[in-house]
Amino acid sequence: MGLRNKLFIQHAVIIVMLLAVMYFIVNHTLSRSMIERDTQTLSQYFALHRIEVLKIVNDKKIDIEQLFSGAYAPLIASHLAANSNFQVQLFDAEETIVGNSEDMDNLLKRGDIGTALAGQTATVLAEADDTRYLIYAAPFWYEGKIVGGFRYLLNLNQHMETLAQMRYWFIGVALGCLLISLLASYSIFSILMKPLHDLKQALKRVSVGDFSKRVTVNSRDEIHELANNFNQMSDALEQHIAMLRHEQGKQKAFYDNMTHEFKTPLTSIIGFSELIAKLDRLDDIRTCSGYIRRESVRLLDMMEELLQTSLKGNEAWSVRLERAELSEVIADSLRILKPTLDKSSIETRVEVAPCEVYLDPARTRQVLFNVIDNAIKHSQCTRLRIAVDEREGRGRVRIADNGKGIPERDLTALFAPSEQRSSRVISAQSHGLGLSLCKQLMELQGGSIRIESRVHRGTEVELLFNLYNPM
Repeated sequence: MGLRNKLFIQHAVIIVMLLAVMYFIVNHTLSRSMIERDTQTLSQYFALHRIEVLKIVNDKKIDIEQLFSGAYAPLIASHLAANSNFQVQLFDAEETIVGNSEDMDNLLKRGDIGTALAGQTATVLAEADDTRYLIYAAPFWYEGKIVGGFRYLLNLNQHMETLAQMRYWFIGVALGCLLISLLASYSIFSILMKPLHDLKQALKRVSVGDFSKRVTVNSRDEIHELANNFNQMSDALEQHIAMLRHEQGKQKAFYDNMTHEFKTPLTSIIGFSELIAKLDRLDDIRTCSGYIRRESVRLLDMMEELLQTSLKGNEAWSVRLERAELSEVIADSLRILKPTLDKSSIETRVEVAPCEVYLDPARTRQVLFNVIDNAIKHSQCTRLRIAVDEREGRGRVRIADNGKGIPERDLTALFAPSEQRSSRVISAQSHGLGLSLCKQLMELQGGSIRIESRVHRGTEVELLFNLYNPM
């Protein structure tokens, strides 16, 4: 038997074995991932249902004993299972199903109930009436003890059908790949070994991340085509890697900026909470509590924005322009920053004139927070002057301090993106992200930001907004 046939048979056996292993791995992985995803989903539903039930109990609509009684439990189970694709059961401390969202008594006795009443969540797979179920049971704690539990039964028949279809597709694709591979290998092993050796060496370099090697074959046959395809693949991989690095840089910059912005509402919340301890008047305490709630809501909105960004894969900031009084936005921002300004013993003077501009109030407050926060933390100033007026058909805000100023050599790098700075200073007080973010947010609103500074004379930041809608 010739070398070509030996290599062909060996290649065929290896491919069949690999496809068989891949089949079992893919099948197991898909099945396991579906179960884990469904378990996580049911766990999240339990957390929501627990909150909803506790609210009903705390509102004294029913007491905890009635929750796990035969009179109320079926209604609660049906209510919780509404608009869902799973069955909900409630069981009491005696391992008795007291409520069921469906008129069927399948899978009533399982070890998962005992595990749940022992204080742990339980997940089991079971079959009943030719139907496979994923069962998730969790204990219901109330006032430090387990008074019962929730049990979720998810029908897995649709998942099994999906897995079966994927198996068929995998087998078909595998057979097709096997056939193509065998035909290609039979032809390749008939060619002279030298071009294959060159290709082998080039592939080794690709495996370690070097895509610069190109293969040159003078013959006009399959090896020549394979070499050209390899070269095209290397070009495409180089381009895709460059694109991936670029997108990773954009994503990192966005998350850096977003996490940097979390500091402002957290600082305000801490400041107002410290201020409450020093207040005696109820009205002042309520005012501080209102600001704490407002900043907490803003922090929650930022978290939601971060979550939506992660789900949608979009790292761009969004703005919603509206016509607003610029002085009111500044006054609102200063009220939130007042505890920090007072704590730093900074005298603030505000000179405002009526000036309506088009801006996004939330994004503008982010810019103001960053600029004023920089003055508080880094300028060593004792006075802060904020002026609002109109200049050359635009709304203008000037924020000036009497601090130590910024060296001229450092001014040009202030607005550079963080990934382009070679000497970004990172400390417990600063991450070097604020002014770059301010520039992005001002440009998205159709405005601009400019900084003038002199050493030992202070710094002035100028913000320009449009008097007319730029959209």
